[in-house]
Amino acid sequence: MRQKLISARFRHLNETLYTEPSAKAESLFQQNPEMFQDYHAGFRQQVSVWPENPLDKFIIAIQQRGKIRPVPQSKPGRRNGPTQFKKPSKDPANALPRTDGIAVIADLGCGDARLASTLTASGDTKRLNLKLHSFDLHGTPPYVTKADIAHIPLKDGSVDVAILCLSLMGTNWLSFIEEAHRILHWKGELWVAEIKSRFGRGSRAGKPVEHSVGGKRKQAEARKVQEIKSKEQEEAHEQEVLQAQVDGVTVTKDETDVSAFVQVLKRRGFIVKPPPETHIDLNNKMFVKMEFVKALTPVKGKGKPEGNDRAGGQGKTKFFTDEDLEADSEDEAKVLKPCLYKVR
Repeated sequence: MRQKLISARFRHLNETLYTEPSAKAESLFQQNPEMFQDYHAGFRQQVSVWPENPLDKFIIAIQQRGKIRPVPQSKPGRRNGPTQFKKPSKDPANALPRTDGIAVIADLGCGDARLASTLTASGDTKRLNLKLHSFDLHGTPPYVTKADIAHIPLKDGSVDVAILCLSLMGTNWLSFIEEAHRILHWKGELWVAEIKSRFGRGSRAGKPVEHSVGGKRKQAEARKVQEIKSKEQEEAHEQEVLQAQVDGVTVTKDETDVSAFVQVLKRRGFIVKPPPETHIDLNNKMFVKMEFVKALTPVKGKGKPEGNDRAGGQGKTKFFTDEDLEADSEDEAKVLKPCLYKVR
């Protein structure tokens, strides 16, 4: 009975976090601190039955990439963002981006700060020369700093790696991406892990990808023709989403389309890390794991330069289409579906 109560409490709080702005969730936890503990008790219970936790992958990546001995490409002492290192030919992984030899990592929406506590307890923070920041709406020192990740208390360009692991929960999740861009150095990395069922499904037989953003004029006629049919398909997909989150039914790799999400991040200054490695991982049955690089000037959001409506790519628009420049933020926010649970 206790486990059922924990689960029910978690589901209620989870829906609140997905359907309200982060500021309201912050106020809720400030007024009722015990709710934060209830939420994470339920979250740990849910994680215990997952075949894999994406946070484990990020911890392993930090440990493996942190061991690679950096070979600086720029002059020692130069501080123009994270120092870039050549990859050793015998090692398939890249070195962590660093500034003055230190890899500064920010865990945004850290929960109980398991990433920081694990790396600290193992001695990796000292051995690998890491500096860790962990932020969430509530938590206890020394690991967690209380903060709404829409307003992170760090200086511009002060971070080498930002992590959003199952953290894009508020209706204002776009502001989390924009804050990550602000605090990251140029060429700093953004690591994202999210539930597959939050994304659109891949197109079949010419069917438009769900949640696509931009191109309103081009798609207006198609939307009118398929309005009724799309509504029926959306209802069917919603049931699949709920089953995937509650009953363990998973979404296959081919049914997940993250292209709209990638475009949203591109407009905010992020590009997918280039080959040779694959940095969009769809192999897990439940989660998508992606790695981005801060490599463009945003054309959307608060990171867009003032007085330059057509900025992008160091002041140029060659990396963006008219659809990118005209994209509606309200539509962009719909790229990720909230996690809602069916009533039993």
